[in-house]
Amino acid sequence: MASGATVSQQLIDALYRARRDGAEPVSAANAEFDQDTALRVQLGVLDRFVKAGDALGGWKAALSSGTSRDMMGKDFRPFGYVLRSKIFRSGDRVSLRQMYQCRIEPELCVIMKAPLKGSVTAAEARRAVGAIAPAFEINDIRTRNEWGRPLLLADGLAQWGIVVGPHAPVRDGLQNTTVKFFTDDKLLATETPGELMDDPFLSLARMCGVLDRFGFGLEPGQPIITGAFCRSPVNGPGTFRAEFSGIGDVSITFEP
Repeated sequence: MASGATVSQQLIDALYRARRDGAEPVSAANAEFDQDTALRVQLGVLDRFVKAGDALGGWKAALSSGTSRDMMGKDFRPFGYVLRSKIFRSGDRVSLRQMYQCRIEPELCVIMKAPLKGSVTAAEARRAVGAIAPAFEINDIRTRNEWGRPLLLADGLAQWGIVVGPHAPVRDGLQNTTVKFFTDDKLLATETPGELMDDPFLSLARMCGVLDRFGFGLEPGQPIITGAFCRSPVNGPGTFRAEFSGIGDVSITFEP
């Protein structure tokens, strides 16, 4: 039987290839590991990308809204890395050939102005943020269900990239923002999460505690996405746009 270290390295290799190539989803039936091991695998995949010439660009604070909130434990807000090469500006175009199964989520993004590390409060997290921005998270579903939730953690919670719109001033009550979500000017959803979403600064603080266990923190200039307002599959070429009340708009066009 393969050792745990061997299984982890094999999984790092498989997840790296799946994300790099937009390949078939990874399956890891009959393997078992805990959340911390899954997050170490995720950071191992990040290390592969860094060694190949990419860089860490930012993070996602995960499991903070909607039906995924607390899915892996009360107040557990794990991280997902964002590659620098996969940070897009509003209005950019992205090829669907880079992904296996694309999904898009309107999210708020916070832009760090100061480092943030270790055990911090929501108030301390807010003071470290320099701006907020309307954003999208682009997901790519690269894993099968046999391994369940730890595999999702290992794969960065399906993170593929983010789209960041114009910066706006920091303010409170962000979970009460209303989003109007469009595809090719057709309204898909109007959502105001309210109590169904963490205060983004609280999510930031909780994620910092998890990152600290692995020797990481947040750095100035990094964009951090903080939770989905709603979501949609991307079934083909088209433009998605989201209007965030009092903050601004963001858009992305998917090409074949």
